[in-house]
Amino acid sequence: MGVAALVFTILAGVMEGRGARRAQQRVLARTSASAVLHLLPLHGYRRVRSSLLGRVLHHCGLFIGFLAIAYAVTILLRFLWRAMILWL
Repeated sequence: MGVAALVFTILAGVMEGRGARRAQQRVLARTSASAVLHLLPLHGYRRVRSSLLGRVLHHCGLFIGFLAIAYAVTILLRFLWRAMILWL
């Protein structure tokens, strides 16, 4: 369980860092661009970054989902292992 928490913490940090970097690059691109090529961004309007509580809830949801998927994969691997033992 501790390894899963550590892996999730690292992944969440990387995701948060990449998001911040992309946002900073977009701001720099908008301020330094001399011509506007289109009115809308390629992927539509992006939501305004939510509050701290919203981000905490989002990351908690991601963590619970990560644990659920890890548990399901573990159960599947156990089932496959037992099936192979019986088959051999």
